[in-house]
Amino acid sequence: MNKTEMNIKLNLLKENKVISETAYSITNNTFDFLVDKYKQHELSDSDMFWTHMSMALTRIEKHEPVEGPPEVIVQEIRQSPYKNEIEEVILFVSSKLGQEIPKEEQDYFYMHLHRVIDNNK
Repeated sequence: MNKTEMNIKLNLLKENKVISETAYSITNNTFDFLVDKYKQHELSDSDMFWTHMSMALTRIEKHEPVEGPPEVIVQEIRQSPYKNEIEEVILFVSSKLGQEIPKEEQDYFYMHLHRVIDNNK
């Protein structure tokens, strides 16, 4: 997915008030961060991550709780060989948001980011 394709999807979500302006902006910043990090113009297999991330950030802003994935899955995904890179992205997003991302949302980030990094590194 390139940035134009991502923004078409995000604009639709924003126009329908599914995601906030802040979530839209942080998602765009994170896309730029990752394409710069991996020296790419697009990030293959990343569609699900951008949708989840923008919706997760909107939930966080609204203080809406989310149930994380089952613990057995969490244990597996936390063993990712990309753990340090995933943590770097989570810290980047947290800094832009101005608060820590709840563990349940971090677990979903792990699930999605493992695939994104694996396919674009």
